[in-house]
Amino acid sequence: MSKGTPSMGKRQKRTHAKCRRCGSVSLNIHTKQCTSCGFGRTSRMRSYQWQRKCKF
Repeated sequence: MSKGTPSMGKRQKRTHAKCRRCGSVSLNIHTKQCTSCGFGRTSRMRSYQWQRKCKF
């Protein structure tokens, strides 16, 4: 099977939907977990120190 134009027509499934908590299109439909805020995985909002800009 080629990886060009013919295989682009087979991309019809939606992997991510809109998250109820953060509103971004990062909620995985299959695993029911949001990759942006962590909804469905944890009750706390997903945030890490490396996401923030360093303040001097």
